[in-house]
Formats: sequence, structure tokens, C-alpha cells
Amino acid sequence: MTTFRNNINIIVRYQGLPRRAIWQELIETKLRKVQNLASIAKASVTLHGQHGVRPTFRVLTKLEVPGPDFHAQASDYTVAAALIKVVKHLERQIRSRKHRRANKWKTNVRLGLNPTQYSPGSLGSGA
Repeated sequence: MTTFRNNINIIVRYQGLPRRAIWQELIETKLRKVQNLASIAKASVTLHGQHGVRPTFRVLTKLEVPGPDFHAQASDYTVAAALIKVVKHLERQIRSRKHRRANKWKTNVRLGLNPTQYSPGSLGSGA
């Protein structure tokens, strides 16, 4: 388990694979990239080694963030390639959620539903 400056806990599990420091470093590096996009409280990463199955490696990831968590998984012939696919999928999910929120806010402003434009005394005043 590793803790970053922003108190992100990373839990890495290995199933069917030996622990390797290079994989741990690679996971930490890739999650730092995603950390710039979302406020991540905890990251769980599971590396599966699938013997006799092609592609051999599978990476499962869960990011715990305020609101619904982000999940992603990918398989490939190397751990690094599978991890890159997972990170791209997570980035896509995070950006999509941010765009949906921004578009919803813009729509509310256009419709006059923005609650920040009302002062506390303007609602319910009998004038």
C-alpha cells in the first residue's frame, strides 16, 4: 500500500503473479496521471496472470472518489499494455462525467434554473 501527498491509498493485489517492484512503480506513475483529473480517495488494482489464456494479463481497477466510483478492466499480453488501456478508460470516464456536469449546469443557466443567481431575500418577498 502506498500513500501519495493527497492521501491516496493504492492497494495492489496479485493473483497468479509474483510481486514485482517495477509493476508497483508503473501503477503508481499511471495513477498519478489520473489523480490530476479526479479527487481519488483510494485506488484498488488487481493484476491477474492467466496461464493458458491469451492475452495473459488482466488488470482490474476501482477508484473511490466522491460520488459514484470509477471501474475499469483490460487484458493484454503485457502488464504495462493492460495498465495503459485501463488508465485510458478511467480518464475517458472521468472526463465524460465532468462534461456531463458542465453541460447540465449550462442547460440550467439557459433555462434560468441556476440557484446561485437568486439572493436569499428575493424568493418569497411580497413586493
